[in-house]
Amino acid sequence: MAVGVIWHPDVDRQTYDAIKEQLFQPSVDKGLRFHAAGEADGGFRIIEVWESREGLERFIREDLTPLFERTSGGRGPTPEPESVFEVHFQGP
Repeated sequence: MAVGVIWHPDVDRQTYDAIKEQLFQPSVDKGLRFHAAGEADGGFRIIEVWESREGLERFIREDLTPLFERTSGGRGPTPEPESVFEVHFQGP
């Protein structure tokens, strides 16, 4: 079942762009169907749709967490989804 995800990572535009360059293809390979991001409330909001919760969790475990551990020297927390929900309907 597809899942929707809302993120509010504590990153600026420059950091988001650098992270996106490294993580976009691995996320697509693991089941990302849709990704939109923009500035809001002094940070970034990211909205995604994944093919499955398992693909999302695998991406967090195998790609997102290791990248944040490398770039922060183990000091910064890995972003976690603000909300994950089953997608009832996905339109154009």
